[in-house]
Amino acid sequence: MNKYEYMEMLHILDDYYRKVVVITWLNGLKVKCNIFLGMAESSTELGDEDYIGEYYTIVNEVEVLENGRDDSISIDENNGIEINIFTIPKKIELEDGTVLWEAKETQQ
Repeated sequence: MNKYEYMEMLHILDDYYRKVVVITWLNGLKVKCNIFLGMAESSTELGDEDYIGEYYTIVNEVEVLENGRDDSISIDENNGIEINIFTIPKKIELEDGTVLWEAKETQQ
């Protein structure tokens, strides 16, 4: 996945801030959740515009619909998941099945 696809995914999550979405990862984990935090930037070095891992979002009120085959995506003690460069979903959709974003290539 290139940085533009990654940023597109984060911007879509940012657009649906405080909405309920269904997110599926490559390991099979499928959750229904709220987008708790719009796109945020972590600490980075000044002038490092090509570093795509600095942006992330957080989803919370996670309800597991299908368990994953491994623990590569974890739900934290506050019932949330941080979505970052290491936890990119396979698909993000609304509860009615409307696809908001889907990965164009396999990652993880």
